[in-house]
Amino acid sequence: MQNENKCGKMRTKDGYLLCPICQRQKVLRLLPDTSGQKIAVWCKTCKQESIVNIDPKSLSHSA
Repeated sequence: MQNENKCGKMRTKDGYLLCPICQRQKVLRLLPDTSGQKIAVWCKTCKQESIVNIDPKSLSHSA
């Protein structure tokens, strides 16, 4: 089941979006100009689906 209307800062690591729920699994590869609205991502670790909005201005590619 999805949690809607939940806002939070996306965490990235090595150019990948980390799962917004468990923060352990890489769920989507992000390029510097990646953008999108209402993208469904699935985490194999916590078995949850999340809907994410990606704004390239807000991405911080951390190591």
